[in-house]
Amino acid sequence: MIMNCYTILSSPHFMKGGTFMSKTLVNLQNELIAETQKGFPILLSGVIVFLVFTLMYFVLPIEAVRLIWIFGLGAIFPIGIFISKILGVSLNSTDNPLGILGGIVAAPQAFYIPVFIIVYMKIPEYLPFTIGLLAGSHFLPYIWIYKSKAYLFVTLGTCFSALILGGFFVDYAFTVVPLAISIVYGIGVVLIQRELKVKPV
Repeated sequence: MIMNCYTILSSPHFMKGGTFMSKTLVNLQNELIAETQKGFPILLSGVIVFLVFTLMYFVLPIEAVRLIWIFGLGAIFPIGIFISKILGVSLNSTDNPLGILGGIVAAPQAFYIPVFIIVYMKIPEYLPFTIGLLAGSHFLPYIWIYKSKAYLFVTLGTCFSALILGGFFVDYAFTVVPLAISIVYGIGVVLIQRELKVKPV
């Protein structure tokens, strides 16, 4: 979910202010929700990627699986963009300061990669634990940005899945953790769709 920070920070609305300055916070949130549909294509992409992570354990050497865990997460955002194009959803809302905030919130995930590499080098069996906890925790601000309890479920579901399954069932972590995360993301997509129907903007 790492967005193009240069595009975001160079936006004229970000640099100089724009028409959004006269809008209320509620207006901005509602516009962002309508435009991005609460970012559900990213979660849908995550479902696909983590299902692939689950299956590749059975067909690839464990060394390859571990490396793919580190760098394969980078596929979630471009796949999410592709899905959003198919569904007619815009995820790159640089004309809305809350959209910019969402991108800034997602961007620090790039700095997690050195942590993942160290874990891979020292205690690779804990990669699902580490990646699940850090990736899951970054969803927390979207509870407020999108006015969405679904993201609370995604945050807690992902983090607790990684903590319990990745921390206490280490021998099975490379299968049960990604499977659990894909299920959590899938339920999150369903919950977001319900929110959009109950509270149309």
